[in-house]
Amino acid sequence: MPKVKRPVSVSEMICDALLRLIESGRPYGSITIQDIVDEAGACRNSFYRNYSSKEDIFRKRFLAICNEADADQAVPRHFDFYDIFEAACRKFYQHRRFFRCYYTADPRSYFDTITGHVILSNSPGRSPDISASDYYTYACRAWIGIGVITEWFLRDCDIPIEELVEIVRTHRL
Repeated sequence: MPKVKRPVSVSEMICDALLRLIESGRPYGSITIQDIVDEAGACRNSFYRNYSSKEDIFRKRFLAICNEADADQAVPRHFDFYDIFEAACRKFYQHRRFFRCYYTADPRSYFDTITGHVILSNSPGRSPDISASDYYTYACRAWIGIGVITEWFLRDCDIPIEELVEIVRTHRL
């Protein structure tokens, strides 16, 4: 009998299962891998073929979103901070369910992962070896930008993206 192809990949089913568990109000620390595979309708082997831990689900999905964002901005042109902020708002909006669950599960990991990516992606040659001054400049922009976006989606994106960007631009954040 031929195998029936799933409409989504096992890794997507597992990620979605974790998000559903978090959205149901389960504390992230109490969610086990068995809970995730049961919710996904998958087996533990499928989990470990795709992920090494439940934290790895967030890491890999975040990197996939970053790769998607990089592809969206592949057209060569100059991006200023506000262009990048607006693009980030759009990407966060598109994936707000994932980001809300990531933030709910582990706020510190959420901020560290995202700001670390912003700092690294803004470093000359994408090198982690940048001057202290540049590091703190990127860190300030990252923390402020990600903080504003996080508050915005936690408030259910209560104003349009363009208005949010204008607020940030007007106040020169």
